[in-house]
Amino acid sequence: MGVLLASCVLAAGPEEIAVQGLYEGTYRGEKAEARVVALGKGAFKVLLRLPRKDGTAAKCELEGKIEGAGAVFTGKDGGQEIRAAWSPDRTIKGNGGLLLKRVERKPPTLGKKPPPGAVVLLDGRDFSQITKSVEDDWNPAPDGSIQVPRKGMTSKQAFEGSFLLHVEFMNPFMPEARGQGRGNSGCYLPNGQEIQVLDSFGMDTYTGGGCGGLYKYKDPDAFDVFSLASLPPGEWQTYDVEFQVKGGKGYLTVLHNGIKIHDNVEMARPRPGGKFHFQDHNDPVRYRNIWVLPLR
Repeated sequence: MGVLLASCVLAAGPEEIAVQGLYEGTYRGEKAEARVVALGKGAFKVLLRLPRKDGTAAKCELEGKIEGAGAVFTGKDGGQEIRAAWSPDRTIKGNGGLLLKRVERKPPTLGKKPPPGAVVLLDGRDFSQITKSVEDDWNPAPDGSIQVPRKGMTSKQAFEGSFLLHVEFMNPFMPEARGQGRGNSGCYLPNGQEIQVLDSFGMDTYTGGGCGGLYKYKDPDAFDVFSLASLPPGEWQTYDVEFQVKGGKGYLTVLHNGIKIHDNVEMARPRPGGKFHFQDHNDPVRYRNIWVLPLR
């Protein structure tokens, strides 16, 4: 019976979350990277990217599925067929010398401590500067993170003028969800502009609807489904925001996981001030280490 049970476990194949993620390596003797995106029911898409020295990149897309103890991926690079296999050691091997290994990119400001003068909105212990829309328990995890409460959470203090903002968030793993139902939340700034929080790792959406987008206003710079900034669901990500008020206008710069995605962008309708709000969209998005530093 024990042998039979072990065989059944092996036959079930790997978990999708173990297969998905960022991969780096080589293909046809050149540097290559890939985003393996879980689509639910054992299916995947693989976005293969081949960076070039001039800053451009060749791109192709493969389809994949769990098969046995691993996964298989197939597609075409121009007229050349690609066949590749994923192994439990988190490597992908295929024809054309394709060899990729799973990597985890840690945002450079992950865990950044608030500087003197900062207002701490969330640190897992002190909730005196942020309020819930309904009376749910916070239930902070050991790492100080909380799941965004029903109807969201809002800073108690209103902020005017220029500021720096640091936010850490984690999108849930929802492979069968699509579009705006895939780990949706949002970070609303005092001027009313939303920086979208979404699992758009390797996924398409509308203008400003992807992770890091200025909602329905502007996509992240150089954004497409091969975007280098977004990390897979289940991994901690960061926004580092600088909002400057100059001549009565607001200008926004945002780094997503250390990559600049908005550079001194003029806001359409800046308001004189307001509160920060973190949106609940009925998805279990988690937040931690949120602080804001007013700039004089």
